[in-house]
Amino acid sequence: MMTEPQVGVVKVDSKGRIVLPPSIRDELEIDTGDVLSLKRTRDGVVLVPARKSDFLSRFKQLIETPPPRRGKPENWPPSRMKSIWKKA
Repeated sequence: MMTEPQVGVVKVDSKGRIVLPPSIRDELEIDTGDVLSLKRTRDGVVLVPARKSDFLSRFKQLIETPPPRRGKPENWPPSRMKSIWKKA
């Protein structure tokens, strides 16, 4: 893990590519073919490694968490349900 912010200067080539310094790639465990998220901020651009495991763990959490309940559920009569079905 990075103990202090590392600042480096990189050059953009004619195809819009940049090369991350090896020390930063090694520290962030970025390998060839890895995907990075590009986030625009008020101060500039931030590159963040996009980790599948982060997405999958968040997705699993969303699926397994019960939805928030608001108020008391209504028990509609069948006539009201039929009117909704006819509209669809």
